[in-house]
Amino acid sequence: MEDIPGVTKALVSVTISQSLYEISKAVHDEVGNALYKKYNCYFHDCLDHPEYLVDIIQQIFGDGYISIIHNINKRLEEFSYQKPINEFLLGLHK
Repeated sequence: MEDIPGVTKALVSVTISQSLYEISKAVHDEVGNALYKKYNCYFHDCLDHPEYLVDIIQQIFGDGYISIIHNINKRLEEFSYQKPINEFLLGLHK
Protein backbone atom coordinates (compact mmCIF):
# COMPACT_ATOMS: atom_id res chain seq x y z
CA MET A 1 0.00 0.00 0.00
CA GLU A 2 1.43 3.35 -1.01
CA ASP A 3 1.27 6.34 1.27
CA ILE A 4 -0.97 9.15 0.14
CA PRO A 5 1.25 12.20 0.61
CA GLY A 6 1.11 13.40 4.18
CA VAL A 7 -1.19 10.70 5.55
CA THR A 8 1.55 8.79 7.35
CA LYS A 9 2.94 11.99 8.87
CA ALA A 10 -0.57 12.93 9.98
CA LEU A 11 -1.12 9.50 11.51
CA VAL A 12 2.11 9.76 13.50
CA SER A 13 1.32 13.33 14.55
CA VAL A 14 -2.18 12.46 15.75
CA THR A 15 -0.91 9.39 17.59
CA ILE A 16 1.76 11.38 19.42
CA SER A 17 -0.76 14.10 20.25
CA GLN A 18 -3.34 11.65 21.58
CA SER A 19 -0.77 9.81 23.68
CA LEU A 20 0.39 13.05 25.27
CA TYR A 21 -3.15 14.46 25.70
CA GLU A 22 -4.02 11.32 27.67
CA ILE A 23 -1.57 12.57 30.27
CA SER A 24 -2.65 16.22 30.03
CA LYS A 25 -2.89 19.17 27.71
CA ALA A 26 -0.01 20.78 29.60
CA VAL A 27 2.23 17.76 28.85
CA HIS A 28 1.19 17.83 25.19
CA ASP A 29 2.04 21.52 24.96
CA GLU A 30 5.31 21.16 26.89
CA VAL A 31 6.57 18.39 24.61
CA GLY A 32 5.45 20.25 21.49
CA ASN A 33 7.13 23.47 22.61
CA ALA A 34 10.34 21.67 23.56
CA LEU A 35 10.45 19.91 20.18
CA TYR A 36 10.13 23.23 18.42
CA LYS A 37 12.59 25.04 20.66
CA LYS A 38 15.34 22.40 20.47
CA TYR A 39 14.83 20.91 16.99
CA ASN A 40 12.64 23.45 15.18
CA CYS A 41 10.13 20.72 14.40
CA TYR A 42 6.57 19.63 15.09
CA PHE A 43 4.98 16.26 15.88
CA HIS A 44 4.60 15.37 12.19
CA ASP A 45 8.36 15.80 11.72
CA CYS A 46 8.95 12.99 14.23
CA LEU A 47 8.13 10.43 11.53
CA ASP A 48 11.52 11.23 10.01
CA HIS A 49 13.22 11.94 13.34
CA PRO A 50 11.84 9.72 16.11
CA GLU A 51 15.03 10.34 18.07
CA TYR A 52 13.92 13.95 18.59
CA LEU A 53 10.73 12.82 20.28
CA VAL A 54 12.56 10.28 22.44
CA ASP A 55 15.12 12.88 23.49
CA ILE A 56 12.49 15.43 24.54
CA ILE A 57 10.29 12.91 26.35
CA GLN A 58 13.34 11.54 28.21
CA GLN A 59 14.36 15.05 29.24
CA ILE A 60 10.90 15.79 30.60
CA PHE A 61 9.96 12.41 32.14
CA GLY A 62 13.24 10.65 32.84
CA ASP A 63 12.69 6.91 32.99
CA GLY A 64 8.93 7.51 32.76
CA TYR A 65 9.40 8.11 29.04
CA ILE A 66 9.24 4.35 28.47
CA SER A 67 5.50 4.15 29.16
CA ILE A 68 4.80 7.00 26.74
CA ILE A 69 6.87 5.37 24.00
CA HIS A 70 5.08 2.09 24.71
CA ASN A 71 1.70 3.81 24.33
CA ILE A 72 2.71 5.36 20.98
CA ASN A 73 4.07 2.00 19.83
CA LYS A 74 0.87 0.20 20.81
CA ARG A 75 -1.29 2.69 18.89
CA LEU A 76 0.80 2.40 15.71
CA GLU A 77 1.50 -1.34 15.87
CA GLU A 78 -1.31 -2.23 13.47
CA PHE A 79 0.30 0.01 10.82
CA SER A 80 3.81 -1.37 11.27
CA TYR A 81 3.56 -3.24 7.96
CA GLN A 82 4.12 0.16 6.33
CA LYS A 83 7.83 0.82 6.01
CA PRO A 84 7.80 4.46 7.27
CA ILE A 85 5.78 3.48 10.35
CA ASN A 86 8.00 0.46 11.02
CA GLU A 87 11.12 2.61 10.75
CA PHE A 88 9.57 5.21 13.08
CA LEU A 89 8.76 2.53 15.66
CA LEU A 90 12.26 1.10 15.44
CA GLY A 91 13.66 4.61 15.89
CA LEU A 92 11.71 5.01 19.12
CA HIS A 93 13.56 2.06 20.62
CA LYS A 94 17.16 2.92 19.69
